[in-house]
Amino acid sequence: MKITANGLTLHADDSGSGSLALVFLHYWGGTARTWHPVMAALPANLRKVALDARGWGQSDRPDDGYDIATMADDVEAAVAALDMDRYVLVGHSMGGKVAQLLASRRPGGLAGLVLVAPSPAEGKSLPQPERDGMAAAYAAPESVGWTIDNVLTERALSPAMRDQVIADSLGGAEAAKQFWPHGAISEDVSADLARIDVPVRVIGGQHDKVDGVDMLRRLVLPSLPGATMQVLPDVGHLIPLEAPQALASAIVEFVDTECSGVCRTATRPEQVPAVFDAAINRGDLDAVMSLFHPEAKMRMQDGRTIAEGHGALREAIARLMAARPQIRNGVRRVIASGDVALLLLDWTIRMTSPDHDEIVERGVATQVAERNADGIWQLRISNPLGID
Repeated sequence: MKITANGLTLHADDSGSGSLALVFLHYWGGTARTWHPVMAALPANLRKVALDARGWGQSDRPDDGYDIATMADDVEAAVAALDMDRYVLVGHSMGGKVAQLLASRRPGGLAGLVLVAPSPAEGKSLPQPERDGMAAAYAAPESVGWTIDNVLTERALSPAMRDQVIADSLGGAEAAKQFWPHGAISEDVSADLARIDVPVRVIGGQHDKVDGVDMLRRLVLPSLPGATMQVLPDVGHLIPLEAPQALASAIVEFVDTECSGVCRTATRPEQVPAVFDAAINRGDLDAVMSLFHPEAKMRMQDGRTIAEGHGALREAIARLMAARPQIRNGVRRVIASGDVALLLLDWTIRMTSPDHDEIVERGVATQVAERNADGIWQLRISNPLGID
């Protein structure tokens, strides 16, 4: 389908249905159909939208506008044109860099961020010969084939899929092919990443030669509040084509675990923080209290006071919620044994002062959750001050 966005006509593949949409952004050289194997492996109750970026596939091919900020504008306008109330951005490589910038703007309706082997938001500093080599990589079928075999993949692609990658890479607008290696890849768009206030999952390929796991851990993860990381084994950079089923499963697990603000109860211990966040952020005190065991205890912010039982906890949490905070708990680790689980969390809380200044606090929390007779996990001990 064709949509008008940011003054351009963009192509989008739109399938499935549901209240939550997944918006797929492709890599430099890819198109919307790069995501087709992943989309086919996802459940029908998720809406799935894959966009051809400007200059690629069936979208318009202007002479300019291939910087990260303009491409983020394109995506934001496309989301508005497609009438999405809640959506998760899923960006691969170049698309992952675009997704990071857009998420840092806190657009309405954004519920999560999945970054598949993302290019770092702070940019890559590459020597000129490497830039020139990249710029020539998509010049001829032979050069694309060499790049597939020696740079992009660990697993061999099927002949049909290999032909698709070659056609998509050759078919890009010349301006799009040139500006990424000579400009956009080195742009620093990381200034506001700390403002991202939705769950973030970074997915890397074990043998990726482009945006490798070590780089993701060193540069990408530390810049994204509460982000978690998953490494898919035995794959290279073209994860959507090399391991579409594994990637689809990871996306479903992320959406399910983080709940996207929809779930009201936690059937797994790792869901507890997301359900807690959703209840706090919508101002639902009763829902927050339902997450606590009747005999729960919570260490308060002064480090000395222990609130015990629903009465004391309700009073303490009501005081917190009076400030209308927005909270985000990222799960760093879960250790479960039977009906008891220990959670280690990285939290960020944002509030607005009476002078309308934004107040941001961060910390590490430890929590003990217990599964009740109905199979629902509740907080038994909450320690927002972590190990301090």
